[in-house]
Amino acid sequence: MAVLSVREKLAILSDAAKYDASCASSGSAKRDSLRSGGIGSTEGSGICHSYAPDGRCISLLKILLTNFCIYDCSYCINRSSSNVRRARFSVDEVVKLTMDFYRRNYIEGLFLSSGVMRSPDETMGEMVEVARRLRIEEKFGGYIHLKTIPEASAE
Repeated sequence: MAVLSVREKLAILSDAAKYDASCASSGSAKRDSLRSGGIGSTEGSGICHSYAPDGRCISLLKILLTNFCIYDCSYCINRSSSNVRRARFSVDEVVKLTMDFYRRNYIEGLFLSSGVMRSPDETMGEMVEVARRLRIEEKFGGYIHLKTIPEASAE
């Protein structure tokens, strides 16, 4: 298996995240002003829009930690039997991507979900580690939304 660049992983794992219908722009067609000679291309690189309780539109980096999954749920595009290109971010890669996008004012927060790697607890642990590093080590003040992994323990 070839080693993927972070950019390739971002393309795969942001596309895989679009099936979580939690952002206003999830799964919507992207406008490509560059092709038509304009400006303002919305080619996403994982950026989606959601709305705060006060009605404000916020930009989020919406990605999966991985689209590998040990389960074979028939409704899920990332099920183990699905013939999709697979990728996995490390905790460090997610933290760096989030901070790079945040420092450039591309996003106001992170929306992170995942397939289940080896176990629900291990996957949830890595997602929590992303949030911990962002908050504690990087002093990230933006929004963080972690999707709870089914069957992960409460601890």
